[in-house]
Amino acid sequence: MSHIVMERPSVETTGLERRKSVQLPYETTPRHQCSLDLAEVSAEVWLITKLAAKLLWAFRVSSKWIAMFVKLLTFTCLLLPAFLRIFYFWLLDVRVHKNIRYGTQGRNLLDVYMVPEPKAKMPVVVFLSGGAWIIGYKAWGALMGRVLSSYGIIVVTPDYRNFPQGLLPDMITDINVAIAYVFDNIHLFNGDPDNITIVGQSAGAHIGALVLLDAIENPSSIPWSPSRLRNFIGISGPYNIQDSIERFHDHGLDRSVLARIMNNDILHHSPTDRVTKLGSNQSTLLPSIHLFHGTADRTVSWHSSAKFAQVLQAAGATVHVKYYANKTHTDPIIEDPIEGDDPLLNDVIAIVRESSPPYSPKLPLQTTSPQRLCPHALVAAARIVNPF
Repeated sequence: MSHIVMERPSVETTGLERRKSVQLPYETTPRHQCSLDLAEVSAEVWLITKLAAKLLWAFRVSSKWIAMFVKLLTFTCLLLPAFLRIFYFWLLDVRVHKNIRYGTQGRNLLDVYMVPEPKAKMPVVVFLSGGAWIIGYKAWGALMGRVLSSYGIIVVTPDYRNFPQGLLPDMITDINVAIAYVFDNIHLFNGDPDNITIVGQSAGAHIGALVLLDAIENPSSIPWSPSRLRNFIGISGPYNIQDSIERFHDHGLDRSVLARIMNNDILHHSPTDRVTKLGSNQSTLLPSIHLFHGTADRTVSWHSSAKFAQVLQAAGATVHVKYYANKTHTDPIIEDPIEGDDPLLNDVIAIVRESSPPYSPKLPLQTTSPQRLCPHALVAAARIVNPF
């Protein structure tokens, strides 16, 4: 039986790189594709191993950090059945185009999650993963990509440098280049460059907000305009770093390490403070902003989104805020969708549907609950040990 696989657009690469970018021919076998993807995974594991050694040195292996790390390992082990199913989808599904190079840095790679039956000018979500600016990775968006793409939304998940490989300005630079790549190339995947929504979670929401502000404050140095975006969706974002320092310290992220991540400029890298300095003509360039936060978030208080919404509204931006009662920092993007209860992604689909232009392919008005990926008992236990 012959195999039919989805074609991947050719991607041109420039500059010296740590490894070769993925340049697949238009006709390839799933076996060949899988071997290439596994090679990329192996390269990432080696990179993570080297960076982990640097992290251990940076954190000086404090008892608090070790305790949080053990909790994270336990959390991962409890949800391993679900993570393995998601990894299987990410690795083998022909709709997932992996490791497409968007820039010259080693981690300037992104994944594209295609819809099952793509038409012209499909809506696009660019998802910026969280991970405390330290453990973020593009594959963390596989669960969101799996769900949203099944409902007709192309999902792009760019990777970006993490600490200690890079500082926050490096992360912002990477995401700026990735967004510019999406605007210039998403049509090759049947995506609509005039119907792009940025979604960020936790550190990804923080970076995304800074990227928007940089694009407004320095338009001549940014290769895209935020006014082209349909929406910005921030999930559980730490928008005022000064207010979050002690919480992060209690979770094992030392104050000095956090300051180093922020390039020793906490105030400049706090979106809440930056918005107050925007001129009225600048705030009009902001897209529609939607902020989501769980009221039981122990890592980043829901007050972070509340304060950010207040200063945005005062600046004249269009802001919508929704709080999820009794939801933690990761419930909306990990535990809930794993259990088949997905209010956040339903809200994201609704936002994209309602903001899409009239010519855009119509998204469903109602969604069905996704399949449960893990037994309830394991998810309940994971919630107890969750370090976030």
